[in-house]
Amino acid sequence: MKLCYCRIEGGNFGDDLNPWLWERLIPELLDEDERTGFYAIGTLLHDRMPREQVKVVFGSGTGYRKAPVPDESWKIYCVRGPLTARILGISPERAITDPGCLLRRFFPPSPEKLHPVSFMPHHASEDLADWRGISRRAGLNYVSPRDPVAETALAIGSSRLLVTEALHGAVAADSFEVPWIAVRLGSRVLDFKWEDWCRSLAVPYRPLDLPLVLQADLKRSRLLRHALKRGVSACGLGKKKWARLPLAKSTPDELARAAEFLGRIPGSVEPILSQESRRERLSGRLLEQLDRLRSDFRPRQG
Repeated sequence: MKLCYCRIEGGNFGDDLNPWLWERLIPELLDEDERTGFYAIGTLLHDRMPREQVKVVFGSGTGYRKAPVPDESWKIYCVRGPLTARILGISPERAITDPGCLLRRFFPPSPEKLHPVSFMPHHASEDLADWRGISRRAGLNYVSPRDPVAETALAIGSSRLLVTEALHGAVAADSFEVPWIAVRLGSRVLDFKWEDWCRSLAVPYRPLDLPLVLQADLKRSRLLRHALKRGVSACGLGKKKWARLPLAKSTPDELARAAEFLGRIPGSVEPILSQESRRERLSGRLLEQLDRLRSDFRPRQG
């Protein structure tokens, strides 16, 4: 079956977990035969998926487009969380958690914490500002969502605390027993997928909005769309997050305030970490489903 996931130009940790993880866990099941698609890490489930394809779902979720209606072409082993299960109309027993937590199997606990606090933005936010430089001014270690999977995992695991806009930064941190704090820099974060995952772990989703920062040159057409959406949001219409679309480049003072704000977060916001017993139980359930998957799709001999 073919591994189906979102390929982001320049890389993105959450999406890139797919080839890194599944080629280590189930290499014997993966090929380029598109008649069967394997959908795992990411918000990949929607109503435009190939109708004739057998869709094998292992931990993916809904949220970006209209939800699909599963039929006989779907084989659902588990989904990301209870919100996805409810939308798909499947048993809540199939809502386990994001399978990105299985990354822990390949990285032993880091005995030495090299970074008191690390910061990881959403991959789209990295394009809009020099968050590495802002993090340095704030006294935080910077973790790029575009770095290779192993490098990013090691950076997260060797941190005492992770401040993250990237969902899978939090997924990895929680699996490594690193407390985390969710933040939003702009309008790219999909709160639904965070809520879905957090509910699977019985932890709250309390994102902190950071000051708007823009250093990149945006096209006039994009700035016009931002202005229109902000206007609609100000009238109480559209999406609330449209109010956080940037319109002008940040001044040096605004950048300094953003760095100061970021630096104050670790001491002013209570971090999140799920209960160890729940993490272990959910990981065990994922592995049970993985065994079922291997049994169902074991390549025929001879």
